Amino acid sequence: MNNALLLPIIVVLVVLLIGYILLAPRRRRHQAIHHHTKRRVVKNLLKRVDHGARVAIEHGHQRSPLWPGVADAHLLREPSCVVCGYRGRHVQVHHVKPFHLHPNLELDPNNLITLCEAGGREHHLILGHLDSWQSYNEHVRADAKHYYRKTAAQIRDDLRWRKMMVERP
Repeated sequence: MNNALLLPIIVVLVVLLIGYILLAPRRRRHQAIHHHTKRRVVKNLLKRVDHGARVAIEHGHQRSPLWPGVADAHLLREPSCVVCGYRGRHVQVHHVKPFHLHPNLELDPNNLITLCEAGGREHHLILGHLDSWQSYNEHVRADAKHYYRKTAAQIRDDLRWRKMMVERP
């Protein structure tokens, strides 16, 4: 090969190699950020399972597009679990009269109550749904007062609660 052609080829290869070396860390950093973002999105999706929407779909109903705003407004008014006072990411907005039976009350602020799903408490499932997402408890406000500051284990041990379980819808 001619020496006159060899020099430009070497220069081009060196420039390409330097460019690759300088750009590679940026690509890796971008991939790491993208991976972190995907992981956060999946975590948020898992965290916010909407059991009410799932049951409603089974009964032929869909959540209103206004629901997220109504739920957020409710949490501004009542930010903590009415049973234990827990404030945090595990509080959930619960319909007193279930959405799948009373879709016209889905957005009614008077039909909403804040309950938690914090570990060891699980007041949303235990008092709001009588320990079954398919069930409901229209007396959840009175029960929240009766079981005020009780843990999940204490509520499950209570004879009154066990009777409600046997008679749950």
